[in-house]
Amino acid sequence: MSFRFRLQRVLELREKSEQARAQTLHAANENADEQRSHQDAMFALRQLQRDSLEAVSHGVITAGEMQHLAFIIDQLDDRLLRAADDVVEAERLVAEAQVALQLASRDRRVIDRLKERHVERWQDAEQQRDRSHMDEIALARFTRKHMSGDAAGSEHTTGNAESALSTRSTTPPASPAL
Repeated sequence: MSFRFRLQRVLELREKSEQARAQTLHAANENADEQRSHQDAMFALRQLQRDSLEAVSHGVITAGEMQHLAFIIDQLDDRLLRAADDVVEAERLVAEAQVALQLASRDRRVIDRLKERHVERWQDAEQQRDRSHMDEIALARFTRKHMSGDAAGSEHTTGNAESALSTRSTTPPASPAL
């Protein structure tokens, strides 16, 4: 008889759930990395614009150009703040995905340990059945051997007893000598 785990389908579903959570975590990590890269690029662009504003401010610059550069830097600051918010949100999603993966992994491990215990019990029961079967075979052989040995031994013993009795009955008892 082979082992059949009744909750195998549940275990398979838990494994699929864990794999899906792992894929979600991987996607969330990639998204967070992209958001960090975007934030770093925005920060570098802002620094470049700020440096160019400082370089231009040492020379002759019109008020309109100065205002335009200040507007660009303000826009970049706003984009940088949104990028920072996006990074925080992406990191929050990564943390949620990690928690979900940990829970899914724990749920799968619970069913997996239950399966291991069931397998161990089944193996123990199979070993016990095998031992009982082997004991029955050994007992049957032992009984058969002794039954056939007793039958041969009892015929031999019975034959000697009969011959001894027949020898006695045919010979007259010895008379006592006077």
